[in-house]
Formats: sequence, structure tokens, C-alpha cells
Amino acid sequence: MNRRMSSSDKTVGVGDRTGREYWDGWWERRPLPRPLDPFRKGLRNYPYRRFHQFFSGIFGGQGARGQRLIEIGCAQSVFLPYFARYFGFVVAGIDQSGLGCDRARRILEQQDVAGEIYCGDFFSPPPQTVDAFDWVLSYGVLEHFDDTAGAVRAVARFLKPGGRVITFVPNLTGILGRYQRLLDRKLYEAHVPLSAERLAQAHRDAGLDVESALYLLPFGLEVTGIETWGRGVAGMAVKVANAFLTRSVRLVDDHVVRLKSNRWTSPYVVCVARKLTV
Repeated sequence: MNRRMSSSDKTVGVGDRTGREYWDGWWERRPLPRPLDPFRKGLRNYPYRRFHQFFSGIFGGQGARGQRLIEIGCAQSVFLPYFARYFGFVVAGIDQSGLGCDRARRILEQQDVAGEIYCGDFFSPPPQTVDAFDWVLSYGVLEHFDDTAGAVRAVARFLKPGGRVITFVPNLTGILGRYQRLLDRKLYEAHVPLSAERLAQAHRDAGLDVESALYLLPFGLEVTGIETWGRGVAGMAVKVANAFLTRSVRLVDDHVVRLKSNRWTSPYVVCVARKLTV
């Protein structure tokens, strides 16, 4: 989940480990993704089917239609049209990457979904976005800041009182983190490893009421990367091996026996927390 936000003078206090130029270059190297279809079969779509199960458990009984949701770090987002189409959210997003914002708008247009994309720093949100949303999603953002609680506090400014935040970060505290450090130490050091316990505590320290903090999916090497390797044969071989191992485990989970999510091999950590009304 090596992606998202960037630095400015306003984010120095929370220790941004990446930068705007980094992410502009990141999105420039990547094609537009295909639409997120939670019912598409095949191992390649396995994570999104499981994500849909997770989101359905959260939103299914909430009456989400017409509620407002903003994604923090929305560059090239597949989630915004998905949330609008499958749950009826009114969607918006914010990101500092101009290229990423352009691509997010293009994806919404291609899927005929209305949505507002703000190009800017989420630490200095546009006034109309403060205390304005029922839900805030961040996917692969907060792990790039040394002061996790400070970043969560900034994210919570977008929420209405009683609103909820859903925070996804890669799980680099177990085997996957050690593997990432071995593969590409520079990329590893762009992240703050966060366990479910540490992520939950950061939300509490930001003044939020934590409803759940858990590991998601039993295994997945998609959260690791080898960006500094270039496009040589060795890098391609590692990517092929990673994909083969990941899909093999997911084949077992999908068709043989349900594997448990856990702190050692799960690729994602997710926290759901509520902004207090007082």
C-alpha cells in the first residue's frame, strides 16, 4: 500500500516521510485501474471481494444512501465510484498530487459518478469540508507520518460529530515488514509500521472512540514493493514470485479452508473509530 499523500510546510510537525514529487512520479508510472467490481470472480479480484464483505458489514445496516464520504489521499481512486454505486454515498476526495486528482476525476467521469475532488493538503482542508462528512476513508496514507495521532487528528476534522473514520494501513509489523525491509529498505523506511494496537491507540490519542481495530485478509504481498530495483529481470522475477505465492494462499482460502487473519501475515490493518458528539 505504498501510496498517497505528500509534504508541505504544514505537515512538517507530523513528520511526513514522503513528498509531493514522489507521488506525482508514482502516479505517472501507473495506468488507470479498471472499475472495482466486488462480484468479479478470479484470484486477482479476491481482495476487493473481501473488502466488499468488510464494508457491507459496516455500511449494510447504516442506511448509507445519501450520506457523505470523503477519501483522504484519493489519487487515482477506485473506491469513490464504488462507494457511490454500491452504497449510495455522496462522494468526495482530497489529495495533493495534481496528477492524482486529475486521474481521480477521470475515473469518476468514466463511471458516470458525480463527486468533488479537492487538490490540496488534508492538514489545511478547504473550509467547506470541515465537520462536513459522515464518513472519512484513508487507504495507505497515515503510515507515512511519524506522528500517527497527529495525522488522525487532521483526518477527523472532516467528520461531523458522530461521524466515523475508516483507516487502512499496510501491516508491516510482522513477516511482511521484514520481507519489505529485505527487498527495499528505502521503501520500507517511507512507512511507520503500525500494528492493530498501535493504530487503535493513535485514534484514541486523537480523541476518537475506537469501535474496532483488526487485521484483514490472511496473506498478501501486494503491500510490498521493490521501487528502487528498476525494471530489470531480477525485479520482474520477484514480482512474479510474489504474485504466485499470494494467489496460491488465496486459492486455498477461497476454495479449500478459510484462513485466519493475523498480525504476522495479514497484509492490512484497519481501524474504525467515531468522532465524539461532545
